[in-house]
Amino acid sequence: MAVFWKYLSFFVRFIVALAAVAVLAPVPDDPGTNTAAFISLFSSLPGDPAIVIWKSHYSLTLYKGDIPIKTYPAVFGKGFAEGDKERIGDRRTPEGDFYICTMNHSKRFYKFMGLSYPSLKHAERGLRKGMISVREYSEIQRSAAEGKQPPWETRLGGAVGIHGRLQGDRAALAAKDNWTDGCIALANTDVDELFSIVSLGTPVTILP
Repeated sequence: MAVFWKYLSFFVRFIVALAAVAVLAPVPDDPGTNTAAFISLFSSLPGDPAIVIWKSHYSLTLYKGDIPIKTYPAVFGKGFAEGDKERIGDRRTPEGDFYICTMNHSKRFYKFMGLSYPSLKHAERGLRKGMISVREYSEIQRSAAEGKQPPWETRLGGAVGIHGRLQGDRAALAAKDNWTDGCIALANTDVDELFSIVSLGTPVTILP
């Protein structure tokens, strides 16, 4: 009987551990499942939220501190194959380090979390190439220092963010259909979850 209870106890601990891994593992999850419970669990973990986006993996991973918590499928700009964003109208998703600088509801894209593109890296390149003026560079530099939205009307482009889709289905996400003008698109239910967790200033890294 003692052996039975020993193995039963081991089995229960194994199931609990397996469930914890399933919740925390950075793999795609079904959207909208126990969202409130997930947000509560996320809030209880140490560290600050952060986002890492891998264009080549078609994914967006939510971190808490240094720990990857959950990964969502994502698609990108129509200029996906051409690399980092350089100018307005190139339909590329930018690469580098950014932060969330705006958060608002959008009639077109459901919810929108604007990113601080152009970053200083993009501004420096644009200044060297004569695409922006010294004044425009200074404005981007000042916005970065203050953690605010940079100018979005220069020749470098702007208004790049994380948002939902016109339709709530995930078919295009699964098919890796890059349909945006440079933004990162998620399913609406996934955007709901992120929108409830992140805040202005949350760091976002976009990798090739």
